[in-house]
Parts: sequence; structure tokens; C-alpha cells
Amino acid sequence: MKTFEILASGVFPKDKLKIVHTKRTLSYDEKTTTLIEKHWNDEIQEAHKKNKLLFNGPIYRLENYEIKNDLLIIYVSATNFKELMGTNFYRPELAKEYGKSYLSNAIALCTFLETSDEYFVFVKRSTKVYFGEGLWHLIAGQFSIEGNKTRTLSVFEVLYKELFEEGSLAKDDIEKSVCLGLIRDTIHFKPELVFYTKTTQLAKEVEEKIKAAHDGFEHEEVALIKKSELDAFMNSEKITSIAQGNYELYKTVLFKNG
Repeated sequence: MKTFEILASGVFPKDKLKIVHTKRTLSYDEKTTTLIEKHWNDEIQEAHKKNKLLFNGPIYRLENYEIKNDLLIIYVSATNFKELMGTNFYRPELAKEYGKSYLSNAIALCTFLETSDEYFVFVKRSTKVYFGEGLWHLIAGQFSIEGNKTRTLSVFEVLYKELFEEGSLAKDDIEKSVCLGLIRDTIHFKPELVFYTKTTQLAKEVEEKIKAAHDGFEHEEVALIKKSELDAFMNSEKITSIAQGNYELYKTVLFKNG
């Protein structure tokens, strides 16, 4: 049984992926609010004990999505890390009682990263992160609500930010980046926009950059996998559900569209 479901798929470059800000439809009853608060307070205490970083930052949540004329439209409103932890991650069973829309449904981003010499980059998540410890994953992060002095960052700008913070890859190091669609974990029901990125850097250069990255503490190991060995790696190692979904879209969507 697959641990992910594909909600939307295709090849969506910058001009074919649109983020629409809309009204938040989510509100919690008093009981759920109390549970979220209690869980957050418990997590803060645990984070101090384990020397983990924990920050209740603002994140975009998925309200809806559609594809119109080859344009992937993602409708978003605001949530935060506290709501995400208190619903999707630790109380996904709320979806059975209230429906999936009752969860935070914070959107994350991840990318299948290919080097100039045709290796694919995987990172094993460390004990410093909150979910997926010890599993192989991809360069990834929350679709956080960030901005500069004049505007909020676009989804591709947030992706480039993650590539820099986790991989020390500058925008000039990126040859190509396209969105492959929207998927959802079937355990926590958390949605994720998945991408394919090609860098101008060699595999060994990317490995060294990741090890020296600002957020390198999130990973305890780097794997560089040849294209011909991807299937074997995906089938033999412990991989996050989202990385599995990203790989499926890489194989079926990107190749199909040339």
C-alpha cells in the first residue's frame, strides 16, 4: 500500500504554478484548541531537554487546488507550526471525525535534485528534526510565509531558499527547476508540492556544500545515487513517503513530458 497519494501532476515551470491567497476556512473548537496548546507546551519542554530547535513560524496551508489550461493553481491561507504539530503530525485521527480540512494541512516543498554528472541527492534526516528521523529524504522545507520589505516570497523563491540553507546552492547554481505536482502523505494527510531541480554542480561539490550548509544539522548523511541505481536505492532503503511520491512523479511525469 502506498503511503502517499497524488493530488495533481504535470510539469509546471514558474509561469505555470500559481499561488492564490484566499480566506482561511479552518477554525477549531475549544476542545481541539486546548489539545493543540497542551501538546505545544509539552513539545517546547521536550525540545529544551533534547536541544532541538522549535519555532512556531507561520506557514501556508492548503485550502484547495485545481489545474486549468496546464496551470496548477494552489489556494492557500495561513496556519503555523503549532497547529501542524497538534493536528497533522500528532492527531491525524481528527480527520476521521471532522474531515481532512480540519487539520492544519501546512504545505511543504521538496525537490528531487540532480547534479550535472547525473547523480541524485538524498539526505538522511538527523535526530535534530521532528519527523522522519533516520529516513532518507530530499532537500525540503515548509512553505513558510516569508517576505522582504515589499512583498512575500514566491513558492520558487522559498524553494531556492531551502536549497541554499540546506545545500549551500545559490540561485546561479540552479540550471532548471520545475514543479511536478501536489501529493499528500496518507498517514498524516500533509500536502507537499514536489519539484525536480537540476544543478550545474558536480555530485562531489554538492555533497561538500550540503555538509557545510547553514541547516546541515538537519542531515546526518548524504547519498549520491546514479540514475541507473535509483530504483534499487528506493526499493532497498528506508525512504520518506514524500520522497517516494516525488520519485514516482519524476519517473512518470517528467519523462512522459520529455
